[in-house]
Amino acid sequence: MRYQVATATYDGAYYVPMYTMLLSLFQNNVSAVFDVHILYNTLTTEQKNILQDLALSYGHNVKWIKMDDDATSGFYTSAYLNVATYYRIFAPHLAVTDADRLLFLDADIIVNGSVEPLFAMDMQDAPLCAVKEVAPYKIDRLGIAPDADYFNAGVVLYNLKNWQANNYHSTLLANIKRMHNRYWLFDQDALNHMFYDKAIYLHPKWNHQNIFYSVSNDYLEQLYKYPAHEVLNNPVIIHYNTQLKPWHYLSTHPLKNVFTSYLQQTPFTLFQQKATLGMIIKKLRNRIKHKIQKIRR
Repeated sequence: MRYQVATATYDGAYYVPMYTMLLSLFQNNVSAVFDVHILYNTLTTEQKNILQDLALSYGHNVKWIKMDDDATSGFYTSAYLNVATYYRIFAPHLAVTDADRLLFLDADIIVNGSVEPLFAMDMQDAPLCAVKEVAPYKIDRLGIAPDADYFNAGVVLYNLKNWQANNYHSTLLANIKRMHNRYWLFDQDALNHMFYDKAIYLHPKWNHQNIFYSVSNDYLEQLYKYPAHEVLNNPVIIHYNTQLKPWHYLSTHPLKNVFTSYLQQTPFTLFQQKATLGMIIKKLRNRIKHKIQKIRR
Protein backbone atom coordinates (compact mmCIF):
# COMPACT_ATOMS: atom_id res chain seq x y z
CA MET A 1 0.00 0.00 0.00
CA ARG A 2 1.07 3.59 -0.67
CA TYR A 3 0.63 6.11 2.12
CA GLN A 4 1.03 9.88 2.41
CA VAL A 5 3.13 11.27 5.26
CA ALA A 6 4.20 14.86 5.96
CA THR A 7 6.74 16.44 8.27
CA ALA A 8 8.43 19.82 8.56
CA THR A 9 11.49 21.79 9.56
CA TYR A 10 12.36 25.44 9.05
CA ASP A 11 16.08 24.87 8.50
CA GLY A 12 18.82 22.47 9.58
CA ALA A 13 18.10 22.77 13.33
CA TYR A 14 15.73 19.79 13.30
CA TYR A 15 17.18 18.10 10.25
CA VAL A 16 18.89 15.25 12.15
CA PRO A 17 15.84 14.46 14.34
CA MET A 18 13.70 14.52 11.19
CA TYR A 19 16.11 12.15 9.42
CA THR A 20 16.06 9.85 12.47
CA MET A 21 12.25 9.93 12.63
CA LEU A 22 11.97 8.96 8.98
CA LEU A 23 14.51 6.16 9.42
CA SER A 24 12.38 4.74 12.25
CA LEU A 25 9.24 5.06 10.12
CA PHE A 26 10.83 3.22 7.19
CA GLN A 27 12.35 0.44 9.29
CA ASN A 28 9.08 -0.39 11.03
CA ASN A 29 6.88 -0.28 7.94
CA VAL A 30 8.67 -2.49 5.43
CA SER A 31 5.49 -3.52 3.60
CA ALA A 32 4.38 0.07 3.00
CA VAL A 33 5.37 2.63 0.38
CA PHE A 34 5.45 6.25 1.51
CA ASP A 35 5.26 9.56 -0.28
CA VAL A 36 6.94 11.84 2.26
CA HIS A 37 5.99 15.51 1.90
CA ILE A 38 8.62 17.68 3.62
CA LEU A 39 7.77 21.31 4.25
CA TYR A 40 10.87 23.42 4.76
CA ASN A 41 12.24 26.93 4.40
CA THR A 42 16.01 26.56 4.25
CA LEU A 43 17.86 23.30 3.64
CA THR A 44 21.07 22.78 1.67
CA THR A 45 21.18 20.69 -1.47
CA GLU A 46 23.41 18.22 0.38
CA GLN A 47 20.92 17.87 3.23
CA LYS A 48 18.09 17.24 0.77
CA ASN A 49 20.13 14.71 -1.19
CA ILE A 50 21.11 12.73 1.93
CA LEU A 51 17.51 12.51 3.04
CA GLN A 52 16.35 11.66 -0.48
CA ASP A 53 18.90 8.84 -0.60
CA LEU A 54 17.56 7.46 2.69
CA ALA A 55 14.01 7.35 1.33
CA LEU A 56 15.07 5.78 -1.96
CA SER A 57 17.08 3.10 -0.17
CA TYR A 58 13.82 1.90 1.41
CA GLY A 59 11.76 2.34 -1.78
CA HIS A 60 10.02 5.56 -0.77
CA ASN A 61 9.60 8.96 -2.41
CA VAL A 62 10.26 12.47 -1.08
CA LYS A 63 8.25 15.47 -2.23
CA TRP A 64 9.79 18.80 -1.23
CA ILE A 65 7.50 21.72 -0.40
CA LYS A 66 9.45 24.98 -0.19
CA MET A 67 7.88 27.48 2.18
CA ASP A 68 8.65 31.18 2.07
CA ASP A 69 8.37 33.64 4.93
CA ASP A 70 5.47 35.47 3.30
CA ALA A 71 3.20 32.46 3.91
CA THR A 72 3.56 32.86 7.70
CA SER A 73 4.21 36.60 7.88
CA GLY A 74 2.90 38.08 11.13
CA PHE A 75 2.14 34.71 12.73
CA TYR A 76 2.63 34.64 16.50
CA THR A 77 5.76 32.73 17.62
CA SER A 78 8.09 32.53 20.63
CA ALA A 79 11.74 32.06 21.48
CA TYR A 80 11.06 28.32 21.74
CA LEU A 81 9.18 27.78 18.45
CA ASN A 82 9.55 29.41 15.04
CA VAL A 83 7.00 29.65 12.24
CA ALA A 84 7.71 26.06 11.11
CA THR A 85 5.26 24.93 13.80
CA TYR A 86 2.51 26.34 11.56
CA TYR A 87 3.65 24.27 8.58
CA ARG A 88 1.46 21.40 9.78
CA ILE A 89 -1.65 23.38 8.85
CA PHE A 90 -0.24 23.96 5.35
CA ALA A 91 0.48 20.25 4.84
CA PRO A 92 -3.06 19.09 3.91
CA HIS A 93 -3.39 22.12 1.64
CA LEU A 94 -0.05 21.89 -0.21
CA ALA A 95 0.54 18.13 -0.39
CA VAL A 96 -0.23 17.15 -3.98
CA THR A 97 -1.91 13.74 -3.84
CA ASP A 98 -5.10 11.95 -4.82
CA ALA A 99 -5.09 10.06 -1.51
CA ASP A 100 -7.84 10.65 1.01
CA ARG A 101 -5.65 10.93 4.09
CA LEU A 102 -2.31 12.37 5.16
CA LEU A 103 -0.38 11.62 8.36
CA PHE A 104 1.58 14.57 9.77
CA LEU A 105 4.47 13.72 12.11
CA ASP A 106 6.57 16.21 14.06
CA ALA A 107 10.34 15.90 13.65
CA ASP A 108 10.86 15.09 17.37
CA ILE A 109 9.21 11.70 17.03
CA ILE A 110 10.20 8.06 16.78
CA VAL A 111 7.87 5.67 14.96
CA ASN A 112 8.48 2.42 16.79
CA GLY A 113 5.92 0.23 15.03
CA SER A 114 3.59 -0.05 12.06
CA VAL A 115 1.37 2.92 11.17
CA GLU A 116 -0.71 0.89 8.71
CA PRO A 117 -3.51 0.28 11.28
CA LEU A 118 -3.74 4.04 11.73
CA PHE A 119 -4.24 4.60 8.01
CA ALA A 120 -6.79 1.77 7.90
CA MET A 121 -9.06 3.19 10.60
CA ASP A 122 -12.51 4.51 9.77
CA MET A 123 -12.30 8.31 9.81
CA GLN A 124 -16.02 8.65 9.08
CA ASP A 125 -16.51 12.32 8.15
CA ALA A 126 -14.10 13.71 10.76
CA PRO A 127 -11.60 16.34 9.52
CA LEU A 128 -8.75 14.80 11.51
CA CYS A 129 -7.70 12.25 14.12
CA ALA A 130 -5.34 12.98 17.02
CA VAL A 131 -4.52 12.05 20.62
CA LYS A 132 -5.69 14.05 23.62
CA GLU A 133 -3.25 16.46 25.22
CA VAL A 134 -2.58 15.43 28.82
CA ALA A 135 -2.72 18.89 30.34
CA PRO A 136 -4.34 21.49 28.04
CA TYR A 137 -3.56 24.99 29.25
CA LYS A 138 -6.56 27.19 30.05
CA ILE A 139 -8.50 26.24 26.93
CA ASP A 140 -11.45 28.36 28.02
CA ARG A 141 -9.49 31.29 26.53
CA LEU A 142 -10.41 29.77 23.14
CA GLY A 143 -14.08 29.56 23.98
CA ILE A 144 -13.67 25.84 24.72
CA ALA A 145 -15.15 24.49 27.95
CA PRO A 146 -12.41 23.69 30.52
CA ASP A 147 -13.50 20.04 30.66
CA ALA A 148 -13.71 19.58 26.88
CA ASP A 149 -11.33 17.47 24.84
CA TYR A 150 -8.19 19.07 23.40
CA PHE A 151 -5.62 17.27 21.25
CA ASN A 152 -1.87 17.36 20.79
CA ALA A 153 -0.98 18.30 17.22
CA GLY A 154 2.36 16.48 16.98
CA VAL A 155 0.63 13.55 15.28
CA VAL A 156 -2.37 14.37 13.09
CA LEU A 157 -4.13 12.15 10.56
CA TYR A 158 -5.89 14.48 8.12
CA ASN A 159 -9.00 13.62 6.14
CA LEU A 160 -7.95 15.32 2.90
CA LYS A 161 -11.29 15.06 1.12
CA ASN A 162 -13.12 16.61 4.05
CA TRP A 163 -10.38 19.22 4.43
CA GLN A 164 -10.58 20.37 0.83
CA ALA A 165 -14.35 20.24 0.55
CA ASN A 166 -14.74 22.59 3.51
CA ASN A 167 -11.86 24.95 2.63
CA TYR A 168 -10.51 24.63 6.17
CA HIS A 169 -7.14 26.10 5.20
CA SER A 170 -8.53 29.56 4.49
CA THR A 171 -10.53 29.59 7.71
CA LEU A 172 -7.49 28.55 9.74
CA LEU A 173 -5.33 31.31 8.26
CA ALA A 174 -8.01 33.90 8.96
CA ASN A 175 -8.33 32.72 12.57
CA ILE A 176 -4.55 32.74 13.11
CA LYS A 177 -4.30 36.34 11.94
CA ARG A 178 -7.36 37.40 13.95
CA MET A 179 -6.47 35.62 17.19
CA HIS A 180 -2.69 36.21 16.93
CA ASN A 181 -1.13 35.95 20.43
CA ARG A 182 -4.35 34.59 21.92
CA TYR A 183 -3.22 31.34 20.33
CA TRP A 184 -0.68 30.72 23.10
CA LEU A 185 0.04 27.25 21.72
CA PHE A 186 0.21 28.49 18.13
CA ASP A 187 -1.04 26.10 15.42
CA GLN A 188 -2.19 23.58 18.03
CA ASP A 189 -4.57 26.16 19.47
CA ALA A 190 -5.72 27.07 15.97
CA LEU A 191 -6.50 23.45 15.10
CA ASN A 192 -8.26 22.80 18.41
CA HIS A 193 -10.25 26.02 18.18
CA MET A 194 -11.82 24.67 14.98
CA PHE A 195 -11.83 20.91 15.48
CA TYR A 196 -11.75 19.95 19.18
CA ASP A 197 -15.37 18.77 18.97
CA LYS A 198 -15.10 17.32 15.45
CA ALA A 199 -11.89 15.27 15.78
CA ILE A 200 -11.66 11.53 16.35
CA TYR A 201 -9.55 10.93 19.46
CA LEU A 202 -7.00 8.14 19.10
CA HIS A 203 -5.49 5.65 21.50
CA PRO A 204 -2.51 7.32 23.26
CA LYS A 205 -0.11 4.78 21.72
CA TRP A 206 -0.29 6.93 18.58
CA ASN A 207 1.20 9.98 20.34
CA HIS A 208 3.08 8.97 23.48
CA GLN A 209 3.82 12.29 25.22
CA ASN A 210 6.51 13.18 27.75
CA ILE A 211 4.00 14.36 30.28
CA PHE A 212 2.58 10.85 30.63
CA TYR A 213 5.35 10.35 33.19
CA SER A 214 4.53 13.48 35.18
CA VAL A 215 0.91 12.80 36.10
CA SER A 216 -0.68 10.08 38.21
CA ASN A 217 -1.81 6.74 36.85
CA ASP A 218 -5.33 7.57 37.98
CA TYR A 219 -5.27 10.75 35.90
CA LEU A 220 -4.09 8.87 32.80
CA GLU A 221 -6.81 6.27 33.20
CA GLN A 222 -9.48 8.91 33.70
CA LEU A 223 -8.34 10.88 30.64
CA TYR A 224 -7.77 8.06 28.17
CA LYS A 225 -10.12 5.35 29.50
CA TYR A 226 -7.36 2.73 29.29
CA PRO A 227 -5.31 1.11 32.08
CA ALA A 228 -2.26 3.21 32.93
CA HIS A 229 0.14 0.40 32.06
CA GLU A 230 -1.39 0.31 28.57
CA VAL A 231 -0.92 4.08 28.18
CA LEU A 232 2.68 4.00 29.40
CA ASN A 233 3.95 0.85 27.69
CA ASN A 234 4.54 -0.23 24.08
CA PRO A 235 3.79 3.02 22.24
CA VAL A 236 3.80 2.98 18.45
CA ILE A 237 4.66 6.68 18.08
CA ILE A 238 6.87 8.30 20.73
CA HIS A 239 6.66 12.09 20.79
CA TYR A 240 9.47 13.83 22.70
CA ASN A 241 7.43 17.00 23.00
CA THR A 242 9.15 19.18 25.57
CA GLN A 243 12.08 21.57 25.27
CA LEU A 244 14.43 18.92 26.66
CA LYS A 245 14.90 16.42 23.82
CA PRO A 246 16.40 12.90 23.88
CA TRP A 247 19.53 14.14 22.12
CA HIS A 248 20.17 16.50 25.04
CA TYR A 249 22.36 15.06 27.76
CA LEU A 250 20.04 16.26 30.52
CA SER A 251 17.09 14.32 29.15
CA THR A 252 15.89 11.65 31.57
CA HIS A 253 13.06 10.43 29.36
CA PRO A 254 12.44 6.73 30.07
CA LEU A 255 12.42 6.06 26.31
CA LYS A 256 15.48 8.15 25.47
CA ASN A 257 17.35 4.98 24.51
CA VAL A 258 14.80 4.29 21.76
CA PHE A 259 15.70 7.55 20.03
CA THR A 260 19.41 6.89 20.57
CA SER A 261 19.16 3.41 19.05
CA TYR A 262 17.88 4.88 15.78
CA LEU A 263 20.24 7.86 15.86
CA GLN A 264 23.19 5.47 16.04
CA GLN A 265 22.11 4.03 12.69
CA THR A 266 22.35 7.42 10.95
CA PRO A 267 25.39 9.30 9.65
CA PHE A 268 24.90 11.76 12.54
CA THR A 269 25.98 9.78 15.60
CA LEU A 270 27.86 12.80 16.99
CA PHE A 271 24.60 14.76 17.16
CA GLN A 272 24.07 13.53 20.74
CA GLN A 273 25.02 16.30 23.16
CA LYS A 274 28.27 15.83 25.08
CA ALA A 275 28.18 16.11 28.88
CA THR A 276 29.94 18.67 31.03
CA LEU A 277 30.57 18.23 34.75
CA GLY A 278 27.80 20.71 35.51
CA MET A 279 25.38 18.72 33.34
CA ILE A 280 26.31 15.45 35.05
CA ILE A 281 25.54 16.93 38.47
CA LYS A 282 22.31 18.52 37.27
CA LYS A 283 21.15 15.26 35.66
CA LEU A 284 21.78 13.37 38.89
CA ARG A 285 19.67 15.91 40.76
CA ASN A 286 16.90 15.62 38.16
CA ARG A 287 16.85 11.82 38.47
CA ILE A 288 16.51 12.06 42.26
CA LYS A 289 13.73 14.63 41.86
CA HIS A 290 11.84 12.42 39.40
CA LYS A 291 12.12 9.40 41.69
CA ILE A 292 10.70 11.40 44.60
CA GLN A 293 7.82 12.59 42.40
CA LYS A 294 7.11 9.01 41.32
CA ILE A 295 7.06 7.80 44.93
CA ARG A 296 4.63 10.59 45.88
CA ARG A 297 2.28 9.60 43.05
